[in-house]
Amino acid sequence: MPTETAAPGPVRLAGALVALQGLTALVYALFALVRGIFGLAYAGLAYGDAVAFLIIAVAFGAPGLLLLRGRRGARNAAVFVQLLVLGGVWYNFSPAEWVTLDLLISAWCVAVLVLLFLTPSRHWYAPPQEDEPPAA
Repeated sequence: MPTETAAPGPVRLAGALVALQGLTALVYALFALVRGIFGLAYAGLAYGDAVAFLIIAVAFGAPGLLLLRGRRGARNAAVFVQLLVLGGVWYNFSPAEWVTLDLLISAWCVAVLVLLFLTPSRHWYAPPQEDEPPAA
């Protein structure tokens, strides 16, 4: 059984980026809730948005914080949510609307994925076994 090692810098940076996505979703959930409470939007829709974005905030915040703490299992969840966001962005991509935002969100997700698949990150997540030959 491998001994526990501290998470390398790329993993911690990826965790911070994923946690920031969760924080952004939490801020929007609170914004939607306030809009519903003060009648600035239809209450049913505002509360529904708040609940949906609260779920999204947890889905991103938990793996992000766990990666920051160096928990190996959170890497899979972080990769999964980044792939979901990338798919959603490119599914809704329209060259006439919000191209810059789509590209920025895509770059953010790709940056997180690259950080999580760098060699130090992969060796931290699954250290090479003693009986495996070294990679060429």
